[in-house]
Amino acid sequence: MRLYKKMRLWEVNFEVHRKLASLPVPGVLVDEVQTLPSYRLEGKKRKEQTGCQFVYTLEGEGRYRGRGIEHKLLPGTAFLQKHNDPETAYYYPPEGKATWRFIWISFFSETSDKIVMELVDRYGYIYKLPRDRGIIKKLESYRNLRDIIQVLSPLAGAGLVMEVLTALGESIDAKKESDPQSDLIKTAQRFIMENLDKNIGVAEIASLLNISREHLSRVFKEQTGIAPLDYMHRKKIRHACHLLKNTTLSCKEIAQRTGYENANSFSRVFRSLVRFSPAEVRKNNYYNEFL
Repeated sequence: MRLYKKMRLWEVNFEVHRKLASLPVPGVLVDEVQTLPSYRLEGKKRKEQTGCQFVYTLEGEGRYRGRGIEHKLLPGTAFLQKHNDPETAYYYPPEGKATWRFIWISFFSETSDKIVMELVDRYGYIYKLPRDRGIIKKLESYRNLRDIIQVLSPLAGAGLVMEVLTALGESIDAKKESDPQSDLIKTAQRFIMENLDKNIGVAEIASLLNISREHLSRVFKEQTGIAPLDYMHRKKIRHACHLLKNTTLSCKEIAQRTGYENANSFSRVFRSLVRFSPAEVRKNNYYNEFL
């Protein structure tokens, strides 16, 4: 235990009074160094340790293994994980010579494990962040408060954790925004929204973009998390809900205005997404806002 404590250059403990179960709570923020090849933490050996962790390399090099893939943790590289994720491990490189210095923060709540695994499934374990600004600069500034327990409100504590998670998501999304594939999908989405009244298919959209249907479907799903046909149906049905609420158009007329061949096919898709018939939505003034 003494050896482990000596590895910590400084630390700040957080305390949140009257926690709210669904909000993430920061635990401890640590600036740590490691030089021993024996240093290794595996998720499968931390079954009883709940909570999550964000780790960012400041100097030197560490290693990370997630779902069978090994990553070099060079300066500017970070990872996000559950403590007890059995598919993860981080460690000092067996051939390492330089000191590995990294800053990390732990957090927990009834929902934090689910939040982190959803982020991992979407973005992966590994991230790149600048040290001289943003969340890393903020975390390093806590050095001035070392060894002083930071008492936070539930919302302030959750806010700090969410700043970390937001920075990670934005770092990936920013790359996607500059990706030519992102422009391609935005064009496809714009075409869909401008032609909700037409009975068009994925193949037709792909042809207009001079790409194959398969390529469009694959990239669209990668960029948005949903297949292009499903996206199209959702936007059409959302527009149909608006027409049901704000006009007296018949179901047949709304089907025509949303590009469906007939009222039957329109009603079938409508019920599969909304869980109610068009008539029920009109009568009860209800529809799913998340379409």
